[in-house]
Amino acid sequence: MERNYTEAFADEVVQVCVAKYKSLKKTGKPKTGGEWTLLSCFVQEEWTNNTPKDSNTFKGSNTLKVVALGTGSKCIGAQQLPRDGDVLHDSHAEVVARRAFVLYLIQQVRSAADGQTSIFQVKNGTFVLKPDVFFHFYTSHTPCGDASIFPKQEWLESVGNALKMEDKDAPCATILPSREGKHLHRSGEVMETREAYRSATPKGQHLHGLCREAESGSDTEVPTKKRKFEDVGNTMKNENKQTKEEGTNNDKDNNITEERASNGIRILSDTFRTGAKCVSGETPDPRLPGSEYHVTGVLRTKPGRGDPTLSMSCSDKMFKWTVLGVQGALLMLLLDKPVYVNTVVIGQCPYSQEAMSRAIFGRFQKKIESLKLPEGFSVHTPVLLQSCVEFPHSRSYVSSNVPDGCKLMPTPTSIVWTDTSLHTESQEVVTNGRRLGCTKKNIGTSKSWVSICRRVISNKVLDLVKDSVLKLEDLSHVSYNNLKCHSESYLQAWSSVRVACLPNWTEKTKHLKDFKIMYSKPAVQGASL
Repeated sequence: MERNYTEAFADEVVQVCVAKYKSLKKTGKPKTGGEWTLLSCFVQEEWTNNTPKDSNTFKGSNTLKVVALGTGSKCIGAQQLPRDGDVLHDSHAEVVARRAFVLYLIQQVRSAADGQTSIFQVKNGTFVLKPDVFFHFYTSHTPCGDASIFPKQEWLESVGNALKMEDKDAPCATILPSREGKHLHRSGEVMETREAYRSATPKGQHLHGLCREAESGSDTEVPTKKRKFEDVGNTMKNENKQTKEEGTNNDKDNNITEERASNGIRILSDTFRTGAKCVSGETPDPRLPGSEYHVTGVLRTKPGRGDPTLSMSCSDKMFKWTVLGVQGALLMLLLDKPVYVNTVVIGQCPYSQEAMSRAIFGRFQKKIESLKLPEGFSVHTPVLLQSCVEFPHSRSYVSSNVPDGCKLMPTPTSIVWTDTSLHTESQEVVTNGRRLGCTKKNIGTSKSWVSICRRVISNKVLDLVKDSVLKLEDLSHVSYNNLKCHSESYLQAWSSVRVACLPNWTEKTKHLKDFKIMYSKPAVQGASL
C-alpha cells in the first residue's frame, strides 16, 4: 500500500510514543532536577479495509500503537563485555528499542505458529508479515554518529527567515517558542505560526524550542517566554556540551567563529559534533577549529567511559537496517523476508535533513547499487521526517525548565518495554547492562538477565525452531554463533553489504559469541517451520 507520509503523520507518531512513555511507571525514568534521557520506539501501523464491495476506490482506516520502547544513552566498554551473552552491550535508546522490537516479533511468530492472532501468517513453511501491517521508527534525538554532524550556520540560516516573519521590526529577530499557556493543538494562532515557520524552513530543519508542543489532549501547559535570536547561539553552544553517553562532544566549544549575514542575523560558523569516534581504517577527524572539526560519511564507534567500545554508532546501525532489516539474523531463520521500517521520525532537536539522509543511506548510495542481495532483501530507504512534538525528558526540554546553574546529567538507567505478556505489568529497568537491583550474588544467573540480551533472545528463537530447519543433530548444545551461522540468507546479505560498504565495521571476538544456549522445550506446535 503506497502512502504519502507527512509531518502531520510524524507528529501523530510522536504523540503516540510520548503517551506510551508517560503511561509507564516512574522507575528508570529521569529524576527531577536535571536528569534527562533519550527515547526511541517502534510503532506498528495496521490498516483495516473499509471499501464497499461495489466500489473500486480503496477506503480504509489505520491504527497506530507502540509495540517496543527503549530509553538510555550508555554503552559498555570492550574490556567489560562478558563471554556469556547475558549483558546488554549497548543501551542507547535506538538499540534498546530495536532489540525490544525483536522480542515483540518473536512473540508474534509464536502466536502465528500456535494458530493465534498475529501480524504474521504461515506460508510455505515460513512466517510472512501481513500486507496491511507497517512499522515506523521514532527517536527523540538525532542518532549519534554521522547524522549528528552538520553545520550550525546552515541550520541557523534556515530558521532566520522564519524568525524575521515573526518580528520584522525588531533589531534582532525574536523567537516565540509558543509559550502562551495555551494547548497548542487548540490554538489557531500557534498553529498558524507553526505552519508559517514550516513553510519558510527547509524540510526537516526545525528550530529547537520554536514549536514545543503539549501532547494532544493533555493538560500540560507551556509558559510564556521571548528570547532574542542572539540567545540561540548560547543554546547551540550548550548543545555541544552534551555528554559522551549521548554521542556528542562535551569539550568546551572555544573554536566558534562569528559571522553576520546580510540581514544582520548572527551566525555561528561551526558544526554540531558527535562523541562517536572514527573506527580504525576510516579517515580520521582533523579536529580543526570550527566547522573543520569532523569528517563526514565515515564509520564510528560509540564512546565509553575510559574504555573504548565496540558498539557502532546509531547512524551506522540504522544504515544496516535499511538493507538487512530490523529483525536480526536469528529471526531470519523463520521469516520469509526481512522486516523494514517505512519511516524514521526524529523528535524536536537540532536536525538536518541532508545529514540524516547522508547517514542513513546517501553516503553509500553508489556502493549499494552493485549489491547482490539474496531473495527477499532489498535497499529499503525509509521516509525521513521530523516532528515538532517534544519529548518531555529530552536534554533540551529539561535544560529549559531547571534553574540556572543546575547540572544536567543523563540518567544512568534504561527502560525496556514491549507489547508482550512479559511487560504487561511494568517495564524492565537496566543499569550497566543488567537488571536494576541485581546483586553480586545474582550476576551470571537468570535473575540478572535483561529480556533483550543475546542469551535470552537466542533461547527464545531456539525454542521456535525445529531440527528440520537447522539440520542440527543435538539442539541441547548449540552456541549462539552456531545458531546465527544457519541464517544463510541473512549472512549472505550481510557479507555483501560489509564488503561493499562497511569493511571497517568492528568485529567482536569469537569468545563473545561462542556461549552455549539452552534448548528448554520442544518446538512450537501448529505450524510447519
